[in-house]
Order: sequence, then structure tokens, then C-alpha cells
Amino acid sequence: MKNLYIKTLYFITFILIYKCTNIEEDKESISPTKYTLTVTSGEGGSVTPDASGTYNKGATITITATPNNGYVFDKWVGSDNDNSNCNFSGPLGCRTGITMNSNRYVDVFFKRKVE
Repeated sequence: MKNLYIKTLYFITFILIYKCTNIEEDKESISPTKYTLTVTSGEGGSVTPDASGTYNKGATITITATPNNGYVFDKWVGSDNDNSNCNFSGPLGCRTGITMNSNRYVDVFFKRKVE
């Protein structure tokens, strides 16, 4: 009887260890949440780098809007800094950041330079 009790106890212990090990392996095999970023630019400029794509949750992407000759930056729509003002006296253009906490659609708009 004592032998049966010990064997049963070993069997239950084995099952518990096996189940717990599988639960940990399942947690590790779950892939991170991913979101899609779509970046578009209106007439009069471009965005670099071409950041449209899929990113892990929490990733931060920095993009730069650069106007063509005869245009100036107007605004970002959908970025983390839509209301930022940019000065294009330098070659870098207007930068903004996007934190991937959902699917994001970011547009940049340019307007004709008034002389």
C-alpha cells in the first residue's frame, strides 16, 4: 500500500512538472504584438527613410519630411508631434517620431513657398 502511495505521488509530481514546463514554453513561443505603419507625403516633398512597414509594439520610428524646391513643410497628421513647428533653414528637414502602440497612418503635407 505504501508503495502504491509513493508511486502515485511520483506520478502526480511528474505530471505537474511536465504541465508547468509546457506552460512556460508556450509563453516563450508567443510572438510580440506587431503594428503596421503607413507613411505618405503630399505633393511638394518626400519622407525619409521609407518607414512604411510592420513594427513591434512600442517601437519608436523617426522620419524626416523634406520639401522640394519651391515648397515648405506644412504639417504632420498622425505622428506623435503633429503640432511641431519646423524651420527649413537647414538641410535636415522636419523630423517627427512615431511610437507604435497601434496601427498608424502618418501623412506629411507641404505647401508652396510664398515669395
